[in-house]
Parts: sequence; C-alpha cells; structure tokens
Amino acid sequence: MEPTKTIIEVARKAAGLSQHQLAMWAGTQQSSVSEYESRRKSPTFEVVERLLEAADAELAIKPIIDFDVRQDAEIGQYLVPERLWSVPMPDCFSKIQVLGYLFKSRRPRVWDLSVEAERIDYYEWVIVRGTTELMLDSVDGILLMQVWERLNLPEVIRETWQPVIDAAAAGQDMEPRDPAGFSAWLAKEIGVEWRPVRRRKRRH
Repeated sequence: MEPTKTIIEVARKAAGLSQHQLAMWAGTQQSSVSEYESRRKSPTFEVVERLLEAADAELAIKPIIDFDVRQDAEIGQYLVPERLWSVPMPDCFSKIQVLGYLFKSRRPRVWDLSVEAERIDYYEWVIVRGTTELMLDSVDGILLMQVWERLNLPEVIRETWQPVIDAAAAGQDMEPRDPAGFSAWLAKEIGVEWRPVRRRKRRH
C-alpha cells in the first residue's frame, strides 16, 4: 500500500491548492511544504496549524478504533469494532468501487452510497468480507444504525456487532448537552442564570 498522506497534503488538496499557493498563503516556502508532505522534514505543531488554517482546515481529535478478529467455521474470519465511528460528508455518500476479482468479475463492483438500497448492499458485504481500512473509510456509524435492522447478515456477526450498536445508542440516556456551550455563554452575556436541565431518573 502507498504511504499514508500527511494531514497537510490532505488539507491542501481538499482546498484545491498547489504547494506554491499554500506556502504563499501560510507565509512559508514551497520547498518546505514539499518536505513536510514527503516526510523528509517534520514541522512544528505551530507550523502545522498555520498551514491548515491557510487551507481552511483545522486539527480534530479522532478516536482510534480497534477491531477484534473473530473466526467462524462457516464464514471464516470477520472483524468486530470496539465502537462505531463517523465518515465525513461527502465521503459517506460517495460512490464506492471494489476490485471485481473479489466477485469473480473482470469489472469493478460499484455502489452509490447516496442510494439507501445500495448502501445497505455495500454495508452487508463490507461488514462480512471487508478490511478495517475499507470499513473505517466508508461505513458511517449513524447511517449504519439507521439501516441495521434491515441488513442481511450472518447471525454470528449480528450477535457480535449488536453490543456495539447498542452502546452507540446508549447516549440517549445521558444528560442534555449544551452544544458548543452556547446557552451558558448567552446566559452570561445577557446576565441571566444558566441552570442546565439534569437527567431525570427513570421511575420503576
């Protein structure tokens, strides 16, 4: 497999910039950008932030997803994640193509993930036969939960994935969030008391 692209290169290409343009906007040299992207030179954290800002991007914390490798006498090896993850738009709704050899065909197999029926068909295939890289790059957790009950999966895989699906939905029982701390900030600005609503205990 090819070396993983650096975040600088990913952000630059997503913004449609050349190395020269990114360097000019970030106040550095094109040769430095080239060295960073080829990993011949390591930028400081401040330099990375400046380059990403010039490309209208920012660093984000993304949890690492571990997969447990399982074996089944009938279906062979399959993977079970420790938790669900998200795939950003538009990738989660993109067209996916897989080498036709895997389907005993000369032509690549293509799915349009913006079409629910095709997304279901692809999710069924990749969960049973796919690699961790394939799943992490194309299976969105929220979209998966929406169609989970309609997926035609081997029972052993459905049983081992079910706790992961349940854990993702368990957040509904948490205390209400104040998105971006907006209500707390606004209350302070206008001089009113901010009293967050607490989660009510369920009655038995």
